Amino acid sequence: MRNKWFVFAVAALLAGSAFSAEKESSGMTPNLDKGTKVLEGAGVINVMGDDVQLQLSAGLLVADGLELALVAGLRDSDVYMSTELGLRAEYNLVFGSAFVPFLSAGVVWADVESDDSGIDTDAAVFSVGGGVKYFLRDNVALAVNGSYLWATDDIFVDTEDGKVQDDEFRILFSVRFYFD
Repeated sequence: MRNKWFVFAVAALLAGSAFSAEKESSGMTPNLDKGTKVLEGAGVINVMGDDVQLQLSAGLLVADGLELALVAGLRDSDVYMSTELGLRAEYNLVFGSAFVPFLSAGVVWADVESDDSGIDTDAAVFSVGGGVKYFLRDNVALAVNGSYLWATDDIFVDTEDGKVQDDEFRILFSVRFYFD
């Protein structure tokens, strides 16, 4: 329980730092130019379900609006744990607004253990998805991302019926920082 509050406090501090950044008078121009570096902290915490899902990524915009990132993730509950490491590509659709929709695709290697389902395996996980970012400042954004994941083995446990499956839909909320 103490770990959940620690994660919540860190997320709140990271989000709060966005509001202290200096606002430019010329308006909002998201910093999505080639060469920009990106740090992201994403996750979902279900306090009632004793489930935490965190994802950290470090990326680089290799072209205007196109980001390649290294992704590391952790999902943990009382009966399920997975760690993930992989790559993600993300294309941002910039329309001159603080809202920036994006499309993403990725692949990660996942190590999964589940007590109730008897899972103890590794698998490649492929994902496609999309979402939207809202830029608070030119270099700070809040985002929501929905992704469909497909694994090479049955590694996902359905929370309703406990059955093991090879696909899942995942929604993550994130804070992203952009650096020149």
